[in-house]
Amino acid sequence: MKERLKTIGKKVGYFAFFFFAFLVSVTWTFPYDKLKERLVSSFNAQQRASSSQQELHVDELDSSFLTGVKATGVRLAMPPLEPGKPPVELKLDEVRARVSVLSLLVGNKDVTFKIKGFDGTIEGEFVEKSKERLIKVELDGVDVGKIEMLSQALGVPMEGRLFGQVDLRLPEGKASKGSGTVNLEIRDLAVGDGKAKIKGLLELPKLTVGALKFDAEAKEGILKVSKLAAGGKDVELSGEGRIQMRELANDSNLDMSVKFKVNDGYRGKNDKTKSLFGAPGSSIPPLFELDPTVKRAKTPDGLYAFQVRGQLGKPQFLPAAGISSPAMAAPKGLGQ
Repeated sequence: MKERLKTIGKKVGYFAFFFFAFLVSVTWTFPYDKLKERLVSSFNAQQRASSSQQELHVDELDSSFLTGVKATGVRLAMPPLEPGKPPVELKLDEVRARVSVLSLLVGNKDVTFKIKGFDGTIEGEFVEKSKERLIKVELDGVDVGKIEMLSQALGVPMEGRLFGQVDLRLPEGKASKGSGTVNLEIRDLAVGDGKAKIKGLLELPKLTVGALKFDAEAKEGILKVSKLAAGGKDVELSGEGRIQMRELANDSNLDMSVKFKVNDGYRGKNDKTKSLFGAPGSSIPPLFELDPTVKRAKTPDGLYAFQVRGQLGKPQFLPAAGISSPAMAAPKGLGQ
């Protein structure tokens, strides 16, 4: 019996060694340059056939241990948010992904990934089974000021760190049928640097927002936003609504109501803030309200109320001053 076990043990050991050597050999000799070209060309072809028109660039693709890959110099170019503005580019320092071999043996795909970019990290897992996809993402300390599309959407620089979790289940792999939760928080959020001009009028002194929280739950493809709020030193914000999720995130449809109010302490801070938002108690129209859309959005109690419609990639901000609510919120396009 002992001799038989020794024989079996040797055979298992030989097989394990052969399999390990095979993996190492494949890793060393695999044509990663060709794989990179195929991945990039496939992604870009899909984008050209969609409405998002994004273009992927990767400087280098290499192995990461035995069953993973590492991409460096990853850039995703997107059209400008407004005509006349430069294209938007998302830059990632490093992207690592690893496939579970055991999941492949049973016909599933289980990929874990880690992204280093924007001075923070994004980690997660993507699982694809026969009838569903599972997506889990955790964001840790992402510098929102380095995300070009956000700064372009606002029209002025911003700062803050993004944290949070995304946990979604997509039946048949379709976001339009998805369920799950999204919980995000931007800590120490501030907009403006005293140099960039808001709406091309005056330099916007730094406006402290504080912690901006976003909580939502998805059911059958509808992401219901239960909390969009911040109560900072200089501004108060809040909002609610829902997002109809689509397979391409930028194509998701928005139906949100948001409001915000600039506090008196900031409005009376200096001559620039008085000119932009109006000095407390003054009847002189502020420069911020020279935009007819902004002027129509102002409520009698000093809030700016908007309905946010359209697609996530190209949101539209419509005046909603008729909405009466004690809540206060700010749209993403504050500086547009």
